[in-house]
Amino acid sequence: MSCSGNSKSYQKSCVRYFNNSPQALAANAATVLTLAGAKVVNSGESIQVEPQSYDTVKIGLYHLVADAVITSSAAGELTLQWYMDGVALPCTLRKVTLPATGNTEIHTETELALPGCCCCVNHTFTLIATTDSTAAGNVVELCTGLLKLA
Repeated sequence: MSCSGNSKSYQKSCVRYFNNSPQALAANAATVLTLAGAKVVNSGESIQVEPQSYDTVKIGLYHLVADAVITSSAAGELTLQWYMDGVALPCTLRKVTLPATGNTEIHTETELALPGCCCCVNHTFTLIATTDSTAAGNVVELCTGLLKLA
């Protein structure tokens, strides 16, 4: 996508999706979660949506968020974290201890300044759930979003 001469490069954009299709979490595994599900909002030109990622195409200040409900089938530790271009974003790391059965809610969010040499920048954001050797279950509700603030 070319940004040269595009006066829209600094306009706000927002995507938010809700996915309530169960996503299995096996013990001792890292699972890239499927973000795309039911569209809540998809507005603007700065963010593209893929099934398992949000991709930015313009420089700016962004707000990244995720809320997940995990139904556990085995106790253990679960980590939920956003990654940018395959690199973990430290401020988004959330660890929880799952009970043997039941639901656990997890929330993570952060802001990111994405600079570039022109108005274009390409970054891919994925959300990964990682279980220890005993934790297992399903992500039964996932609400995620990326907002370009400026």
